[in-house]
Amino acid sequence: MCASTREHDHVVIVGAGVAGCHAARNLAVDHEVTVLDRSGIAAEATGLSAGIIAPTLFYSDAPDIARHANDFFREFDGSHGFTFTKRDRIDVMTEAEAAEAQELASRLSDEGFPVAYRDSGAVTERYPQFNLEEFAGAVVYEDTGWVDPYTYATALQSAARERGATFDLDAEVTDLVSDDGDVSGVETESETIEADAVVIAAGWRTSSLLPDGVDVQIRPYRTQVVVLEPEGPLSSEFPLGRVGSEHVYFRPEHNGDLLIGGGHYPIDDPASYTTDVDESFRLDIADFVPEFVDGFDDAGFVNGWAGIDAASPDTRPVIDAPRGAPDGLLVATGFNGLGIMTSPVVGPTVRERLTGESPSFSTDLFAADRFEDVPESFEYVSTSDV
Repeated sequence: MCASTREHDHVVIVGAGVAGCHAARNLAVDHEVTVLDRSGIAAEATGLSAGIIAPTLFYSDAPDIARHANDFFREFDGSHGFTFTKRDRIDVMTEAEAAEAQELASRLSDEGFPVAYRDSGAVTERYPQFNLEEFAGAVVYEDTGWVDPYTYATALQSAARERGATFDLDAEVTDLVSDDGDVSGVETESETIEADAVVIAAGWRTSSLLPDGVDVQIRPYRTQVVVLEPEGPLSSEFPLGRVGSEHVYFRPEHNGDLLIGGGHYPIDDPASYTTDVDESFRLDIADFVPEFVDGFDDAGFVNGWAGIDAASPDTRPVIDAPRGAPDGLLVATGFNGLGIMTSPVVGPTVRERLTGESPSFSTDLFAADRFEDVPESFEYVSTSDV
């Protein structure tokens, strides 16, 4: 977690998803920055995400991080074609979950966040389209929303370019180059690019780009999304949310359709999977949604897709130098499907690792050494359980 002792005039970033683009934006103010990607902006996990923004929930134990992320999306709204859609969120709770949920809501409210626990009757009075007879209530967040992932990534790219970063989106990095324990660049299929520091933000592919003997505790997992067209468009007040006991999350689309995600499971060979949704997941959603939300008895299937992301043992990313890494090498990976909402911490954390410049929040949650005693075959934890 210490800042590198070297000067890093030229930084190469591998990966042009939101993590790589955010790092580029922050570093380009005073570094020469080159971003390399084999297939384009937001071409993999970023582009296949749902774009949900709920830092207060997922960083409820780190309020400074939640505030930083919340503030960033509101301040960046309107920049470079980016739009943040504000919308309430409900996290639906069973009777067994209710007491802990009430404690969480009370604590966050005391911290100054617009969060409250409401019983099922109060929730359905506010959002009458839901059927919560089988549930105790929900934690209601009023500082949440969503973004379009591709537009967000391209806005970050534009902001980074404005500050001087360059992007090569047809360059596949094949190897890392080091000299006497220091990073000296990367190899692509066509050339060697010299660099004083390298940030690998390549999702589940990050591990394959690390030097022999250097590991980061991540494992690939699959996540899925379907979009349904209800019998009538959802209202402009329809919230986003999650039903943790069912391992699904949802958010409205701007046209009144409903996006529903879930179907997570770890995999060993991500390259062998397609972006097609599992039929079993489609059937589970077809059974659950009409019972949970009115107006979906005759819903139409609009589309669906699946993506591969990288999971860490505790659902938080690793933004740090892995143990044994050459000086000047960092990774930003293991976002567990929360890469969009967590992205605002990437740039400041990378800056701290490279320059020692401290951000407004502690970066300890993203340190690589927190997993020193965790086996490589760690048990996958879904963010539905957070």
